[in-house]
Amino acid sequence: MSETFRPTPSPIVAESLKQSAKYGTPEQVAPGVSVVLADNAKDYTGPGTNCYVAGDERVWIIDPGPDCDTHISAVMAAVADRPVDGIFVTHTHMDHSPAARPLAAMTGARTYGFGRLSSDILALTDEDVDPDFDPDVALGCGGTVGNGSWQVQALHTPGHFPNHMCYLLPMQNILFSGDHVMGWSTTVVVPPLGNLAEYMESLEKIRSCDAALMMPSHGPVISNPVARVAEIWHHRRMRHRQVAECVAQGITDPAAIVDLIYEGLTPRLVSAAKGCVEAHLEHLADTAASASPAFLGNPAAAL
Repeated sequence: MSETFRPTPSPIVAESLKQSAKYGTPEQVAPGVSVVLADNAKDYTGPGTNCYVAGDERVWIIDPGPDCDTHISAVMAAVADRPVDGIFVTHTHMDHSPAARPLAAMTGARTYGFGRLSSDILALTDEDVDPDFDPDVALGCGGTVGNGSWQVQALHTPGHFPNHMCYLLPMQNILFSGDHVMGWSTTVVVPPLGNLAEYMESLEKIRSCDAALMMPSHGPVISNPVARVAEIWHHRRMRHRQVAECVAQGITDPAAIVDLIYEGLTPRLVSAAKGCVEAHLEHLADTAASASPAFLGNPAAAL
């Protein structure tokens, strides 16, 4: 293969982060913003899911996380006695949305998100999906909630998952990036619910926000969002070139391609890598059929 760069295997990164993790203890990560890390470290979640509590006298809960009594108690401790004006869900994977229901019951807050996935879409996947979450308020791209200094702007960012949302605090210039941009690893894009072209388009949407801080659902706060987005953009292009080179050599089986271009993966991550390769193969087929450019994605993201 012509590409020689090899990223650090994500299990190694995850283990390092888990060793220093502070589960269940609210930690301030920016003025008015605290994070509570759920103790649900797995192959896909790195050290666990970050739930954020943002605000002053009144607060938002962003990305509630798994339905775990210990985690929910820690989130309520971060809220303290402040009113909760809303609970924002980035998407309906099981490590993100289930805690919304008990937290809403405890606080009386409304839930927000893109919307529930249809049964037809859910039938297409065996991913760990929360089929029951249906937000009280469905948000479209660009929709805003609240006013004043803690207003929230919603961004629909499909690619990793159809109903994935990111949330921007315009006055603080902070973007909550969910799983679309993570702080510990690159993001899994697995068809049929994941789509590579949509992922790259959403990546450009995130980059164009020009946020000063990015707070992902997994991994540490990203202090240079533009650089992180560029890093991910280059990584996806690298993988696309690698897959395209395999196809040019007559290698089209996803498992065989994974063996050639990935290393250091756990068994479950091998399955995820196969899914990512399938996303690249799907995009190669789509662009060949439509005579489109070989890879979508705005080069501005690499700046």
